[in-house]
Amino acid sequence: MALGEHDPDWLDFYDGPPGWVADIRRRPPALPQIKDAAAALIVQLQANPEHLPAARVDFLVKQLKAIEVRVDLLSGIRRGFDEEADAFFGIRVPPFEDAQRLSAVRAEIARLLPGSGPLERRYAAFDEKFLIPPDRLPAVMDRAIEACRARTLRHLPLPAGEKVSVEYVSDKPWSAYSYYQGGFRSRIEINTDFPLTVDRALQLACHETYPGHHAYNSLAESRLVIDKRLPEFTVQPAFSPQSFLSESMASVAAEVAFPAPERLAFERDQLFPPAGLNPKEAEHYLRVEALVDQLEIAQVPIARRYLDGQLDFVRAETALEDQALMAHSDATLKYLNEFRTYMLCYTEGRRRLQACLRSPDPWARYRDLIASQPYR
Repeated sequence: MALGEHDPDWLDFYDGPPGWVADIRRRPPALPQIKDAAAALIVQLQANPEHLPAARVDFLVKQLKAIEVRVDLLSGIRRGFDEEADAFFGIRVPPFEDAQRLSAVRAEIARLLPGSGPLERRYAAFDEKFLIPPDRLPAVMDRAIEACRARTLRHLPLPAGEKVSVEYVSDKPWSAYSYYQGGFRSRIEINTDFPLTVDRALQLACHETYPGHHAYNSLAESRLVIDKRLPEFTVQPAFSPQSFLSESMASVAAEVAFPAPERLAFERDQLFPPAGLNPKEAEHYLRVEALVDQLEIAQVPIARRYLDGQLDFVRAETALEDQALMAHSDATLKYLNEFRTYMLCYTEGRRRLQACLRSPDPWARYRDLIASQPYR
């Protein structure tokens, strides 16, 4: 919480008693003091491991080390991409070995798209045809969130009284954000500066609400804070092993809630009409989108080279357009400038969770990941 007073990007949420943090909010300690306090607590935890389960000690130490690294970053100490990913999230990203496969994916996309010229421009023109008009976006989002919630409730016992509210905003570095407010309530902000297609609207709805962030945070409060009385889960730092799992689970939420055949039927029959789009084009659209989605992993080596200073802004922008067919690559690079390796939660984290959820019953695996908290 003290670090959050200096760094608004650091803190996802705090939903504990206001009195616990009142003094820190009135008189936040300086960054060196915060780092020293984290280091001292690490020593204390490791010196007296018998007072807590080993898994809890390990979790808390990793969270505290992430605080130290974030203070360093705010103080001007930069680590390399891979070192920072390990320090914040406890992950090591394997070398990129999918270039040949992704080249084949781009060739298949080219076969499915009409016209000539650079593939990224053809895809951008194709994608633009499926953008939701701004005046229709609230109706589409409401229907998507309602369906996400209904599907989630069949599989996850959410706390009574949980609720989501939605606001439309602009001038933000992200497309959407879930603010967990405690008491099983979340406020979702959707950035209208980033136009949404029907499929991205459904992904966003699942990611931010059900079974993504809102459902995950509500269950965490119910099971960890209330039932198990673990006060460390009243707060979630954004750059930490805790947030890596949370964001990764949200990133696969749409795949869990809407397997491919069901996703096509739902978008075609329930979302295309209120968006004012032709349902007959849904199948072709989703086939192309599924292929483009496979190119997402190409962002990681580009981000690594960009943040490590091996690619300048213009070359990184071109690489994202060419290799990932990214329409708003400049916005992605501005996001990287601010949030750096956090992008791995959406790419590497999603890749890991997809492998974990390959089972006859992905909902059961999803439930298991939540139930196995807090120390996984």
